[in-house]
Amino acid sequence: MRVIRHNGYISSRKRRARWMAFLGFLILTSTLWIALNPALLVPAYIAMFAGFIIFNIGMQQVGKWSRNPRNDQFLDALLRDKLSDKFVLVHFPPIGKRKTEHLLWHPGGLMAITMREIDGTIIERGRRWSRKGIGLRRLLAFSGPQLGHPGDDTDQSIKEVEGYLGERQLEFEVGGVVVFFHPSVELDIEDPEYPVLLGDELSSFLNSLEPDTSITTAEREAFLQPLTEGVDVEVPKVEGRRRPVRRKAA
Repeated sequence: MRVIRHNGYISSRKRRARWMAFLGFLILTSTLWIALNPALLVPAYIAMFAGFIIFNIGMQQVGKWSRNPRNDQFLDALLRDKLSDKFVLVHFPPIGKRKTEHLLWHPGGLMAITMREIDGTIIERGRRWSRKGIGLRRLLAFSGPQLGHPGDDTDQSIKEVEGYLGERQLEFEVGGVVVFFHPSVELDIEDPEYPVLLGDELSSFLNSLEPDTSITTAEREAFLQPLTEGVDVEVPKVEGRRRPVRRKAA
């Protein structure tokens, strides 16, 4: 498997997350001074609530972009040496509003991968998702990874990729998959919009995808080449073949 990673985007998200957390902290601390004036008690509560929300969103993002390994690195580890070089994994491709964080090119088309790194029991019923088994940890986990709506995120990713293909007059099959990779997660899934897998099931699922023999190398490169451009983009190294040296007989 080959990997394309947009490190410039990762760096920008790290900076944005730190500034957001810092801004939330400043707003929270400012409420101490505002509350000294009894006439401004209501604005102080409003500022405290806003600061709490901004700070925790910032801390969520700091954790997401600064942890080691990050989701993209963990996904690399899950698939490394399990997929052939016909698969190309693009992290944070410049497509749409970047809802598509992990996009895999495979012999049959494209697969948008939605990652979740939370524990507990994940329950899915149609379009409804919930997390069970964390109890009082729910409040303490406010600054940590969130479940959100994996189905909606995957659906949005697919739409953005399809729009990107349409702009370039390319046509490939685009699918989606949701992956939970925390070792303590349990899945209670019924009738999902997209396949929902544990981390160790992903490589087998991807290898089972049907290839599309009508896709040419030129079409594949027409899609992948623009995704290798940008600021600080990590691209796979292509090792050239050594040409044999012919020696004249003495």
